[in-house]
Amino acid sequence: MLTVDHFADFFNEVHGGAVSSGSRRDPFPWQSALLRRVVDRGWPDGIDVPTGLGKTSVLDVAVFAAALGISDARRRIFYVVDRRLIVDEAHEHARRIAAALDQPLGEATRAVARRLRGEDDEVALDVTRMRGGVTWERTWLERPDRYAIVTGTVDQIGSRLLFRGYGVSDRARPIDAALVGTDSLILIDEAHLAQAFVTTAQAAFDLDGSPIARHPIVVTMSATTAAGRRTDTSGRDTVHRISADDERHDIAGERLTAAKRLHLVEVKTTKKTEDTVVPAAMAALADRVAPGRVVGVVTNTVARARAVFELLRDHHDAVLLTGRSRPIDRDCLLATYYPRISVDRDRSHQRPLIVVATQTVEVGANIDLDALITESAPLASLVQRLGRLNRVARSNHGRGIAIVVHGGATGQDDPVYGPARLATWQWLSSKVDPAPYTPRLDPTQPAHWLDASPAALRRLTEQLTAEEQAAMRGVTPYIPVLQRHHLDTWARTAPSPVPDQPIEPFLHGVSDDQPPVAVVWRHGPSASEQWADLVHEMPPVAEETLEVPVAAVRRWLLGAGPDSAASDLDTVVAAADATEVASGQPPRVRQVLRYQGRGDAQLIAPWQVRPGDTIVVPTDVGGCDEYGWHPTSTAPVLDVADLAVRRGRPVLRLGPTLVTASRRWGEHLAALAQQLIDHATEDAAATAVRPAVEPYLLKLKAMRKHAPEGPLRDVLAALLAARPQVTLRPHLDQGGQPYLGLVATQISRLGDDDTSMGSSTAAQPVRLEPHQAAVAARARQFAEALGLPPHVIESVRRAARWHDEGKRDPRFQIMLWDGNRAAADIADQPLAKSGIDPSDRAAFIRARTAARYPDGMRHEALSARIAAARLTGDHHAHPELVVHLVASHHGHARPLLPPIVDPQPAKVTINGLGTFDTANTIDWQQPHRFSTLNDTYGRWGLALLETIVRLADIWCSARHETIEDTP
Repeated sequence: MLTVDHFADFFNEVHGGAVSSGSRRDPFPWQSALLRRVVDRGWPDGIDVPTGLGKTSVLDVAVFAAALGISDARRRIFYVVDRRLIVDEAHEHARRIAAALDQPLGEATRAVARRLRGEDDEVALDVTRMRGGVTWERTWLERPDRYAIVTGTVDQIGSRLLFRGYGVSDRARPIDAALVGTDSLILIDEAHLAQAFVTTAQAAFDLDGSPIARHPIVVTMSATTAAGRRTDTSGRDTVHRISADDERHDIAGERLTAAKRLHLVEVKTTKKTEDTVVPAAMAALADRVAPGRVVGVVTNTVARARAVFELLRDHHDAVLLTGRSRPIDRDCLLATYYPRISVDRDRSHQRPLIVVATQTVEVGANIDLDALITESAPLASLVQRLGRLNRVARSNHGRGIAIVVHGGATGQDDPVYGPARLATWQWLSSKVDPAPYTPRLDPTQPAHWLDASPAALRRLTEQLTAEEQAAMRGVTPYIPVLQRHHLDTWARTAPSPVPDQPIEPFLHGVSDDQPPVAVVWRHGPSASEQWADLVHEMPPVAEETLEVPVAAVRRWLLGAGPDSAASDLDTVVAAADATEVASGQPPRVRQVLRYQGRGDAQLIAPWQVRPGDTIVVPTDVGGCDEYGWHPTSTAPVLDVADLAVRRGRPVLRLGPTLVTASRRWGEHLAALAQQLIDHATEDAAATAVRPAVEPYLLKLKAMRKHAPEGPLRDVLAALLAARPQVTLRPHLDQGGQPYLGLVATQISRLGDDDTSMGSSTAAQPVRLEPHQAAVAARARQFAEALGLPPHVIESVRRAARWHDEGKRDPRFQIMLWDGNRAAADIADQPLAKSGIDPSDRAAFIRARTAARYPDGMRHEALSARIAAARLTGDHHAHPELVVHLVASHHGHARPLLPPIVDPQPAKVTINGLGTFDTANTIDWQQPHRFSTLNDTYGRWGLALLETIVRLADIWCSARHETIEDTP
């Protein structure tokens, strides 16, 4: 039987090794105490743990608590932090837990995996990271009953919670909202940066009981909790902290007292010169301390980080790390440099290295610096940056040096941090005298320094008054009061209200802040009408996106010059937008592609780019290099779409982009990629649309053999493991098209497509009755696993059992038979899925036109009418709920289905029910039904019930699951 006492073994098996190996890694005392507290009293409101003591291991506690099955355990764990690189660090931590459960090393991980793994589900713990709002599929979590860890920013997770997911289609928003807003634990790291989101989330859950689902739990985390104790009604502290046991612990105690000598340096500058003088001073100081050390240089803006890096790169081994980079580029950089900066590196063979970074290294980055040069910043930011210095107390003589650099022109109007930056500098200056910067300053020999070990800093900050802490924390923007009508408005996703209630003030407070734009660079005929079709064929994914403030994107595209104030914070003072372009200065590009999902893309002008957009731009406009955002660069950007693993379902384009991407790892790999393209060219010339796959497999294996660790090797391994299919499109090579075809895994796509046919395309035909029976069985399984009441389970099952009844329309059947009327007429049973290639949208349009099925008409409308008729006199289910779940099973009917008038109505006869006329499919009672059901089941609760039916449908469709001979 699994108990709290097994946590140490579980922790060791995840992060250390098997018990039999003799080398253990046990949790710190505060981590074990947190688990016991969760079991005995539930989750605390907050967690206050100094940086360097493994705060990310709260994920281990949450997973183990879930396996114990206690009342405060939750199925989905969301780790929220506004640092892009750090979101990835938490993601890697989560992946280690998932990998240990997938292949247990001992009894503890084996027991946890057994407790978490659902019936006939091979995954014990799913791990997802949200970036940019685009994924290969809309279903970022395949099953609602699956345990998962999800990492993301306030914008990505918060917008999904409020039914307005950035970059998410209207129809997919209820699924995302349900998965975030029910049965979830939301961990918010460095919560002082996300107070508006914390307030909004807690108010939302208070206003909506969601009585059929377990309510979310919000826990804030920080290494710099505000002064004063927070207690509950029993007088107990609601914040979990370290104890004397941690201070006495061999490892934790050393880290709490790790040597860190803090020096202050003030640079004389003016407003006009600070963007050049301050980076130059920081680069000079880094140059002085570089010999024999790993040095970190942390700036407040991406532009200053780039400036420092450019000054150092020709004379030192240096790397630039910012959150404004594509995950694939980050992975390539970290594959090379992370082993040299991690806490576990081999210091006996250490080579000097300078790591230039932004705020992205403040939270959760498990790196260990010997010296730190940082711009002045608010107190909490400095504490976090100091947490990367001598992190694990392995410093020897001459290490543990920290230098805070302050520009003399810095005032109350700092564009990133406002007055908090100056207030912190003035407080530090009252503790130790700053040294004036001169080119001769030796940063290793200043006479004045301050003890900045974690323990010393905590003692120092505990003396601060609440007013002093508030001044150094910055001005908290006004947070509007959330009302019920806000939730009612956001719950309406299809169609959304016009005008809509903005969510930004509730995520970040009332300010000028806006969600970032996700930028994707693609090679191809951007001026061609076929560009959108090519992008649809290989949709953008998170791994290839770069998130940038909307103002900075507009300025860049319009040629108005770079935004020097852009930082790695998602909550910063907004920069001035580009309202005009310099006289005679042409824009970099006249049109970009706004991408909102497969089938939903449009060409727009640069000035039309909106916050939260995902845009695709041509590679030849520049703006990015291997280190990330570089708006002044005009060099072509590498198209990295072929290097994306796409949640285990990668796709390779057979064209020059693959050759160019492979060249990143050497000419030999590029030559192997070219051999693959040459073979495809020969097959295409022979008009072989589906050529023999074996020659391609041999060439892919050769590439994998020579590929080093990194994205390309991961993609090739995933492709070969799935035995890919090759589809050539000879016509794509005409007129300068960028590739000949695709090598892709054989998994159904368009599982929840937004066409009239819905999810009715598949790799092979599927009959209606067996499909509906399978979906009903899956939906019931999901609902039972979630512990829903019996009458709700039965309602969900019936909705799933009848969700596709509207496909009995004779015209819909002709469409499923690829427009072949005779084949549809002689078929012994109706189809649920056609055999049309899911990626061939042109074939679908031809089939719909031949069948004369009205464009835009939804089969869900007729399905709902048939379901209502079947429910007459039925007391085992909630009729109104069943009708709604059928009507909404493709994301519409919240509150209305598209009101399409059938120009040539059809008669559909159902045995035992009579005949239904498609002229009467508009249900004007649906808005009232939707409102009543939201009151009955809660806004997120109703969305969860919809999600169960929809994910069951997608699950069965993707895996061709059917159940035969069902009455």
